[in-house]
Amino acid sequence: MGGGVMLQVLYSRDTREVELSGTREGLLAFGKLLRGKAGSCDLSENQRPFPYERSLSGIAFREDPERAGVSIVTEAQILRIQGGREALYLLADSLEGFASEADASDHCHVDSPTYDYIAPESDPLVIAFMK
Repeated sequence: MGGGVMLQVLYSRDTREVELSGTREGLLAFGKLLRGKAGSCDLSENQRPFPYERSLSGIAFREDPERAGVSIVTEAQILRIQGGREALYLLADSLEGFASEADASDHCHVDSPTYDYIAPESDPLVIAFMK
């Protein structure tokens, strides 16, 4: 992803909640990236991730034809996203829809069981704009 595209992922050990935040352009670009077969991106590090405990260093994703839903799990410093093509496209749609239409102060929760394309073992995901 290009130099102007900013994304960060913050993680809370207590709730397992993950916040994926970025600029409007960053979130739109990541949505496009998710439509590919596999990929990864480096993240901006947040020195003060409050109210979360830490800032992750990267996202890695891949299509997994064996899976119907999409699994979003934090492993060490990486957010791993894997799932069937259709589920990855639905996640990309959610990201792009939020990035296109939301106000700067909005956020949205993308988790199981609210969204049936999110696998039950997934960490709860919040999409937001970078402050």
